[in-house]
Amino acid sequence: MKSKWPRTFGYLLAFKNELLSRAAYKKYHAEAGNPFYSQYNIANYTFERYKVVWKRMASDVVGSVISQWKTSFGWKTIIPTDTTSLFATESKSEAHYLCAIVNSDPARRFISSYSSSGRGFGTPSVMEHVKIAKFDKGNEQHRRLSELSKELHRLRVENREEEIKTKEAEVDEEVRKLFRLDKLR
Repeated sequence: MKSKWPRTFGYLLAFKNELLSRAAYKKYHAEAGNPFYSQYNIANYTFERYKVVWKRMASDVVGSVISQWKTSFGWKTIIPTDTTSLFATESKSEAHYLCAIVNSDPARRFISSYSSSGRGFGTPSVMEHVKIAKFDKGNEQHRRLSELSKELHRLRVENREEEIKTKEAEVDEEVRKLFRLDKLR
């Protein structure tokens, strides 16, 4: 960092004592001799352009697609806080596909069936049990879920509650088909 981003390094150096005294630094980095500015759970995925995020330590999973925010300094990538979980994706369509599934009633009910509300509820590991297929832009169902999520995000901004309910029902039906849950009815 000192050679690649000297100004950033200089800024962080002013807070070296505070950064060394962090509990997370002591727990995850001190013994390994990592630099004083090391962070836990920060990697390339943190800086991907598109992410699906949801709160941890909640009673329900409610995901949203985030990307960039226009500031007076130009477009900036949104970096979620450590109280959220995320999927980093390579494309907007993939993010919306995942978001549709995460927000669907079948997925949320499934997660609630084995994960109790509170500290461990929305951790990334809960998604390992959902077994979401990798996004395939050639798959009509994947594209449909992506488009529905994009539409739902737009409707949320416009606060169009009745249309939201209709689209959410469509997402739920598509997810039931995707996971072949319609055969269980």
